[in-house]
Amino acid sequence: MKDVLKEAAKTGERVVERISASKEAVADAFEDTRHFVIRTRRTVRDLLGDAKYNIKRFPFRSVGIAFGVGAVVGVVISRSAGRR
Repeated sequence: MKDVLKEAAKTGERVVERISASKEAVADAFEDTRHFVIRTRRTVRDLLGDAKYNIKRFPFRSVGIAFGVGAVVGVVISRSAGRR
């Protein structure tokens, strides 16, 4: 009977250790995700700021680039729709 109680206690300790390790892993993953979101948000904000600056500085070139990109996307879409 004592052996059964000792084994149960050891098993309980292992379960508690694994639960603790799991909690730490989840907390670490959450923290990593939070930092990734913050970095991504800053990067997007910086890119939008750069885009606004370049549009104000080079308005005609910006319109030309937008037109070119739109034309390419239109051609790609029309070709993929024609294959169906």
